[in-house]
Amino acid sequence: MNQYYNTDFRGTIGEKQLLLESEVTLFDERTVWVAGGTVSTYFNNAFFSVWNGGMKDDFLTLANKYKGYELWIVGHSLGGAMASLAASYIENKKLYDGNLIKLVTFGQPRIGDKAFAKAHDAQIPYSFRVVHAHDIVPQSPLKGFRNYWHHKSEVWYNNNMTTADYVECDADESEKCSDQVPILELTFYDHHRYYNVYISEWGAAGCTGNPANPPTTGSK
Repeated sequence: MNQYYNTDFRGTIGEKQLLLESEVTLFDERTVWVAGGTVSTYFNNAFFSVWNGGMKDDFLTLANKYKGYELWIVGHSLGGAMASLAASYIENKKLYDGNLIKLVTFGQPRIGDKAFAKAHDAQIPYSFRVVHAHDIVPQSPLKGFRNYWHHKSEVWYNNNMTTADYVECDADESEKCSDQVPILELTFYDHHRYYNVYISEWGAAGCTGNPANPPTTGSK
């Protein structure tokens, strides 16, 4: 088994923050990204507030201690966007070997434009965006709106994620994965549930118990 350590980014807290993210991502200015292209200023600022707020020092300490280990970077929702930027930034600044970086996000929104997506593809060979069925967040902002575009690769579970039944799409965007879901069928319900776990309550409970039982209808 390969040796590794991981960096995890927490997701959005509540639907009010989720709606705020969607609004500012749609209409705010974008920021030129260090590795190429432009990204949402909201996500850019969110990442750097954490990076400059203590994460950088902690990361450099761990990177020096665990040289040669795989670095797994993961996150859900907003945390997925921040994880994606973290992987790109760390590789761009040569703080870690891009071939040792393993990026896996869940319910990640679109972060930047096509130039950013292509640059990201070249930086991080092991990069997967896991999407649960009709999750609305990975389709925000809409594909192509203000040139927003996903980077590769998508792993789409068009089910309740209790079995290993999924489709892998290695293109940045593919109608064979979640891009095929009609807009009116997208839901917050699937965004809150991954691998049969209601993520927010599961995390608050210390990642224990069986939190797949909160309401099975409605947006929660």
